[in-house]
Amino acid sequence: MTSSPLPLPAAYRHWQDAARRLLEPLAALMAPGRADLPIAGQPSDHDAQADRLESFARPLVLAAFWLQSAPRPEDAALREQVAAWFRAGLALGTDPASPQYWGPDASYHQHHVEMGLMAIALQLAPRDLWKPLPSEVRAQVLRWFATCRGGGIVNNNHLFMSVHILEFLGKEGAAHRTDRAVIKAHLNQLETMHRGGGWFEDGINQAYDHYNAYAFHFYGLMWAHLHGASDITRAQRWRDWARLFVADYAHFFAASGEHPAFGRSITYRFNGLNVFGLALAENGTDLAPGMLRRLCTRNLDFFLSRPIFTAQGALGPGFTDIFPKIIEPYSAPASPYWAAKGFTPLLLPSEHPFWNEPEQPLPAERGFVRVMPAPGLVTRSTPDGEVEILNAGSMVGNTQLRYGAWKWSKLSYRTGVHFTYAFPEISNVSFDSALTQQLDDGRLFGRHSTVAVELDADHLGYSWNMGFKTGQVNTSVETFVFWRAGWLLHVHHVAPRQPVVLRLGGFALPAAAGDALAATPILAPADQHPHDHATALIGRSTSGRETILQHLGAPLAFEWDARTDDTTERRHVAAPHHLTPVFRTARSAEPRLLLALSYAGPAREPLWSVKHTAPGQLHLWHPAHGDWRLAHWSLPALPRPLDDTTHRTFP
Repeated sequence: MTSSPLPLPAAYRHWQDAARRLLEPLAALMAPGRADLPIAGQPSDHDAQADRLESFARPLVLAAFWLQSAPRPEDAALREQVAAWFRAGLALGTDPASPQYWGPDASYHQHHVEMGLMAIALQLAPRDLWKPLPSEVRAQVLRWFATCRGGGIVNNNHLFMSVHILEFLGKEGAAHRTDRAVIKAHLNQLETMHRGGGWFEDGINQAYDHYNAYAFHFYGLMWAHLHGASDITRAQRWRDWARLFVADYAHFFAASGEHPAFGRSITYRFNGLNVFGLALAENGTDLAPGMLRRLCTRNLDFFLSRPIFTAQGALGPGFTDIFPKIIEPYSAPASPYWAAKGFTPLLLPSEHPFWNEPEQPLPAERGFVRVMPAPGLVTRSTPDGEVEILNAGSMVGNTQLRYGAWKWSKLSYRTGVHFTYAFPEISNVSFDSALTQQLDDGRLFGRHSTVAVELDADHLGYSWNMGFKTGQVNTSVETFVFWRAGWLLHVHHVAPRQPVVLRLGGFALPAAAGDALAATPILAPADQHPHDHATALIGRSTSGRETILQHLGAPLAFEWDARTDDTTERRHVAAPHHLTPVFRTARSAEPRLLLALSYAGPAREPLWSVKHTAPGQLHLWHPAHGDWRLAHWSLPALPRPLDDTTHRTFP
């Protein structure tokens, strides 16, 4: 428990109020004699017991961060209500004779994840959650935690859970002789997933995404925070890795505080903030506390100001609003409460510089490009304060296909834009910000395996494949992406091994209900190409945003991937409606090269002109951005000089 005789800083109180705001609707659901919360929503693919425990464990973490913070008189009644209910629930849920019994842990069961969280929560707020329990109840709870011993665990971040459970058992005098060896083995295995620069590849998932913050650094730093004295060298190693990671991860947040939706479990929203609070608590970052407070508070406020709450007042599934289809099969109604991890700043005492230093601008407010070699990522800011993740290295592994390949396979993940889903996930792809192919049998494929081949401050490149083992579908691609202001230039060298139709998609422009969308093609000259061929596609919303896809080279056929009303299923992460420009090639098995410019941002952006083209050289010109001279071996000589006036201004 932290306390101070001085008035609490306004920022500290703001965070306490935010936690209380999230707890109050849950308190209304806390029925006596229950060890779960009736949070409405669709069940997970685990089982009912797992979903019950999740509805207890994840809110328990939120409560723990709030309860251990400095007490305020106005919170006293709610604090006692919440703490008493969780204590009673612990007694009921761990009692095999109770109808509320959660059941034991089991091999590869979701209970293991939730139990790891609970072990942490009970150590963060012991005065309110653990010490008041009668000794016989504490012994019962420890016996229940001990059911984790020897179980099978997925070879990814889940290995942390047994570490935290066994450490808690040892701390409470319930250790077995074998526990220390298991803790060491699991920490050693987790450390093999470190790929450099503080970045971890998530085991069998083969991905680099927000789980580096959601899980690896949360559990690693939390272990150092709670148990690091038992292995000082290892604890310092995790702090050092966090220092490197935090320096990168601070570049994932736009000026608004929003971060790009990227990877799985994006419904956890502000969960990723946890790494900043823990890094400060563990002296694991050199970044200015005032800047980190601005970043964390803006991200928290960004989400809490959005319509992300259900009729119960609970956090609902989705990202910037309620969108139930966004969740993965493993998600349950209480899954969004993994966002509770984002309240780690409340571990910092009220006198900490995080709460008291003047705010400083975010990287996105100053402008940046950040190259991250270990995960194969480049992040950058755009002139309107958005942030973009350009992904050359995060794999779409076989185990991830069932979650939707598009969560890792796009050219770009940009705040303010985000991306679209495709349903059902395992057999469909979405077209925006991507190159995709369609076979004669109708099957669609997008990016799968990938290897980063070039990473620099002005471009990146990766080698990848579209296809699958069934039917030996195989199309090799080498992609290079360059950037300027709100634009991307992407160059795709494509080598199909069977006839395919290729689609090249621009950004999926999101639109709220009532925000009208308009689609405008810049048609090719009728005397040279069919009327259904275009050189540029422009989509615009009445809210003043637009998406542009400008093809360089011979005009292509085009189509629009759109949802402009409610007669079809929603697919956009961040809005009910969307509009995506798409160019389409003719069916062919011949190697080919595609070049396009894509844009998302404020409306009425002019188009580019080609001033010069030669093998390895491309000179573009733009009325607002001036000359853009590129020199790279991947650039071809375009098949014909383009009229200097064709692409200069917005029509």
